[in-house]
Amino acid sequence: MKFKVSVEKTMYTSGIVEFEANTEDEAIEKVQTQINSGELQTTSVEWDELQYEDFSFKTTGDVE
Repeated sequence: MKFKVSVEKTMYTSGIVEFEANTEDEAIEKVQTQINSGELQTTSVEWDELQYEDFSFKTTGDVE
């Protein structure tokens, strides 16, 4: 018998967004608050290239 086992590998990217703040912690808090509220959209971020996440290659558990 042959089975088709589904596998996956996760990709990620990081990016930069500029905010005015008095401290680094305040800048992080402002960005997170805007992400949580939906004010900061992904289109406002200067994204780096996609990369594969280390050790993310695995089966999904789906088999045909």
